[in-house]
Amino acid sequence: MSDKITAMRSLSSRLRWRLGGLVLLGAVGCGLISSDITKVTFDLPAKTYSFDTAQWGIPAGNTVAVHCGAPDNLATATIMDCCNPPALPGLTKPDCNAHPLVCEGTPMVCTLKQPVTVAQKMDLKMEVPQLSSISNQSLVDISLSNLHYVAVSTLNVDIPPLELYLADDGVTDSSQGMKFGTVPTIPKGTSPSGDVVLEPGADALFAARGHTFGTPFNFIATTTVSVPSGSPAPTGMITVTVTGKAAAKL
Repeated sequence: MSDKITAMRSLSSRLRWRLGGLVLLGAVGCGLISSDITKVTFDLPAKTYSFDTAQWGIPAGNTVAVHCGAPDNLATATIMDCCNPPALPGLTKPDCNAHPLVCEGTPMVCTLKQPVTVAQKMDLKMEVPQLSSISNQSLVDISLSNLHYVAVSTLNVDIPPLELYLADDGVTDSSQGMKFGTVPTIPKGTSPSGDVVLEPGADALFAARGHTFGTPFNFIATTTVSVPSGSPAPTGMITVTVTGKAAAKL
């Protein structure tokens, strides 16, 4: 009699295990439980880029309009080469290495083309809590959910589209990186926010960097600010913070 009871209990236990397995499979099939338990979703480390005109070394106040483009009226300082003006009273030779000048606009005037570049290191292993404790050093199927920016500007000039690049750790020159996305024009004195306009291959670029997530890389922001001569010198500063979400499999 005891043997029959033991057998019945064993059969009941097996049936419960199989029934539980079927319920679990059904839950996975219905999407109640993720079939991919190795997938991790995480916030990208926030990166803030600051541009301060005080660091440009440009004197405050209104600049003097310097007309250019034709050599027929030197009496009014009309010149051909903004970086090499003729020797005229009150007209000093500019330092175009520090402050590049070009002849453009309507009317044509010498215009400052101030390059601005800031690089920030991104270390997913150290900066993302979900990844810091993982001993494995690689991720697969990496994708971006979104990339967002928030800007605060006290500048008296507009900031043209801000281009974002990914590059090796230590690289600060955007020409040595790959373009990743663009923050739209930021009008002077505004605080806009929105989505970064991603390049068509942004996912692949990010995946290539994030695959070996233990290796840091640089996130570079760059633009060129235009200031026509005859207009007020640029003043103020701007901060742009970029955030986002990503997902990957271990």
